[in-house]
Amino acid sequence: MVAYTFLLYFLFDFSLSIAVSDSVIHNLPLAGLGLAFWYVVQYLSPKDEGGLTSVVVNLTAAVLIAVGLMSYLSYSLLGSMFIRDTGYGQFLTETLPWRILIGALLMAVIVMIYYLLKYNQNLRQKEEEEIQLQSLLKQSELDMLKFQINPHFIFNSLNSISSLTLTEPAKAREMVIKLSGFLRSSLGKDNNELQTIKEELDRMELYLDIEKVRFGERLKVLNEFDAKCEHMTVPNMILQPLYENAIKYGVYEQLDGMVIETKCHCNSGDLHISVINGYDCKAIPQKGKGIGLKNVRNRLELIYGIPDLVTIEKDKEKFTVNLVIPQVADRV
Repeated sequence: MVAYTFLLYFLFDFSLSIAVSDSVIHNLPLAGLGLAFWYVVQYLSPKDEGGLTSVVVNLTAAVLIAVGLMSYLSYSLLGSMFIRDTGYGQFLTETLPWRILIGALLMAVIVMIYYLLKYNQNLRQKEEEEIQLQSLLKQSELDMLKFQINPHFIFNSLNSISSLTLTEPAKAREMVIKLSGFLRSSLGKDNNELQTIKEELDRMELYLDIEKVRFGERLKVLNEFDAKCEHMTVPNMILQPLYENAIKYGVYEQLDGMVIETKCHCNSGDLHISVINGYDCKAIPQKGKGIGLKNVRNRLELIYGIPDLVTIEKDKEKFTVNLVIPQVADRV
């Protein structure tokens, strides 16, 4: 409106009252019309029936009709206000088509800006929804991996309890209590995804105590733990598949029994864990699907976004699984 007033006053030499009146009466309704088209844009989408062509045709018709009507009304009002000024009246008549054309172009620009804003808004909304879906998918994968406890462990434990009820009822009762405590702590609804290594080792002690009831003196456990690491965090139940793997390929294949060693130390701000078990390289290995180690690898990569946090070393007598656990600021 300021530019319009400037042109009428300085370029066409009309009086200030005419220039201001023309500018306000002609442009103010167009401004209101431009705002009204925001609501039209919300209900007209290229995805609707008819597609882009239908939207363009409908909007073009709406813009031309609305601008033409507004321009004619402002033309009539200005003509009646300055009816005595024949020069201005002739100017109004000559410029009416141009007023309609310029007004329509302005509305077209405004509509295109609205669609750009709407597209940007939809794009951001889709990005947020995608992030939420990725987060839900990641959490679902983590939950699936976390609760993927080998059912053979539960079945074997129950069979051992069944046998002990006849021979050693006290041990059977002790094993039931330990199995219950282990399952409650591992499958509890209020488990944090991350916990301290001390909490994890305490939980694994329950697991190994249950296995000791089955294997007796054949299974021995040795922990080497750096006290400086006790507040460092690890994913919940990350060690259970490693112990299960060690028992499956160690105790079962060695008649003389086996020692499972767990070593924890800190290095460069990360927690390093090694689970070591003896094994007979000449023995025929049991068939397995490798789910345990794959489970650990997948969980660590999902949580920390870093591959290759699990490495394996083996020689003629020992099998070692090494974990590197990055430390994060917040526990989730």
